[in-house]
Formats: sequence, structure tokens, C-alpha cells
Amino acid sequence: MVRGKEQIFFTAFIGLVIIGALFVARDWPVRASIIILLLGGVGVILSGIQLAMDYKAMRTEGSQITRPTFEVQAIEHQGRWGSLEIWAWLWGLFFAIHLIGFPIALPLFVFLYVKLYGGGWLTTIILTTVTWSFLYGIYEYVLSVPWPKPWLAYLF
Repeated sequence: MVRGKEQIFFTAFIGLVIIGALFVARDWPVRASIIILLLGGVGVILSGIQLAMDYKAMRTEGSQITRPTFEVQAIEHQGRWGSLEIWAWLWGLFFAIHLIGFPIALPLFVFLYVKLYGGGWLTTIILTTVTWSFLYGIYEYVLSVPWPKPWLAYLF
């Protein structure tokens, strides 16, 4: 059971570090602390769940504490054209951000990427809507981020 105690102590340590970060960030302005508060809140919840699972597994006689494994097959190298395709998407996003503006370019990028790579209409619309809602809700409504003027705005 020594291994179980080590895992409990490690999870508790990580949870305490996250709580410490939340404690420090509580006096910051909202714009500076929103990511810490958001991710820290999720981290505290997840570390609490992990602690409960570890403790339950340790109390059960003869059971092992299970941790998720993230073993996936290695992606086969697709040659130069696979890399160029990725870079084309990234450069296209970069120029779209400058040409039409970030709040329009990112949902458009998500829409085109999901639709062109085999996503159904429902998935495409949901992901695009979530992207736009997140951008508008967090950056426009809560933080009031001033976006740079897109290049097309100078023409009209």
C-alpha cells in the first residue's frame, strides 16, 4: 500500500499547488486572473475526484489504483505534402485573422476545417457555434478585448 499512499500524497500536493495559485490570483484584476481562476477551479475539482478515487482504491483490499493511460499509435509520416498541408492551414488562418479580423476568422477556420475533413453538418455547426460563443462571451463581453482593425476595414 506504499505506492497508493505516494499517489495520494502526489495528488494532494498538486491540488494544494492549484489552491495556492487560486489564492494568489484572487487579488488580481479579472483580466489577469480569469485563466487562473477558470483552470484552477477545474483543477481543484479534478484533483478532488482523483483523491477520492485513490482513497477508495487504497481502502479496497488487493486492488490497484488505476490511472488513465494515453498510449496511442504513432502517426505515420506522410511525407512533405502532409506537412505543407498543415502549414497551409496555419498560414491561411494567420492571413484570415489579419484580413477579416480574429472574431470572424477563427469560427470560419473551425467551420472550414471540420467540414472539409469529414465532419457532419451538426458537428460543424456545434463546434463553430461553441468557438464563436467562447470568443464573444469571454473576450468581447467579459474582458472587452480591443481587437486590431482588420485590413479590409481600411478599404471600406
